[in-house]
Amino acid sequence: MPRHQPSAYLSQTARHLANPFIATVYVLYMAGMGTCMGSVMTSALRTLADNQQTEGNAILNTLQQFAGAVGTSLSAVVVQSQTHLAGSQAYTTAVGTQNAFIMLTVFATVIWFSYFKVVK
Repeated sequence: MPRHQPSAYLSQTARHLANPFIATVYVLYMAGMGTCMGSVMTSALRTLADNQQTEGNAILNTLQQFAGAVGTSLSAVVVQSQTHLAGSQAYTTAVGTQNAFIMLTVFATVIWFSYFKVVK
């Protein structure tokens, strides 16, 4: 069996994943997000003058909330847009979820490469 990137593997097998596996991936993802977000915000705020740090903190928190809302909305639109497919509601939702996962994988890849381009 050829070796594939994990995201490519997960996007191709998304309809066949067990719920405990999905929950484990989500927990690991959120743990990584929790461990890195504080460092990223501290690093960003360190570039600001002392009198600008409160505004910088507010802007970062607002952008984080906004990005989460946009990501959730886009994912919901992709999942819901699959109703044109023939099949049960469970099937069209599974296909939509797989397509949303592919979209989020593309976003994560772009963010990952952008991070390494900016942070040297």
